[in-house]
Amino acid sequence: MRTRFEFDLHTVAAPEQVVELFTDFSAERPRRWPALSARRYRVLEVGEHTADVVEGQDFPPISARWSYDWSSPGTVRMHVVDSDYFAPGGFHEVTIRPAEDGGSDVHGVWDNTALHPSTHATLAMMRLAGRRFFVSYYTRVFDRLAEETD
Repeated sequence: MRTRFEFDLHTVAAPEQVVELFTDFSAERPRRWPALSARRYRVLEVGEHTADVVEGQDFPPISARWSYDWSSPGTVRMHVVDSDYFAPGGFHEVTIRPAEDGGSDVHGVWDNTALHPSTHATLAMMRLAGRRFFVSYYTRVFDRLAEETD
């Protein structure tokens, strides 16, 4: 089962703050991203504009090895390298642009294919609520970042 959707949101966080948050692979990452499981988080390699990490969540218990690339200014792309749940090549991409108010306009694309039967239900749920989930979650995380740095 393949699921793809796009979403748009606005945040008061500046574009450089949003990119920094996506590309921070420090031990603080699970605290900064509340849905990320600290137990499942492992950094395998970080380069100047790339990273190879294992990330997941506790509920539902899903994890994957992701390759991140932020070599194109304003764009962070992560694709599935290996997972028991998602097919390799699935991806999530965000493009961050400056907004007139000093914040950011974010466009996202989420495209994954389920491998594991238990993931079919998760992807079916993402078809219905994924757009709303990402808009709500990312806006909350990005806006909190902007508040912390004020």
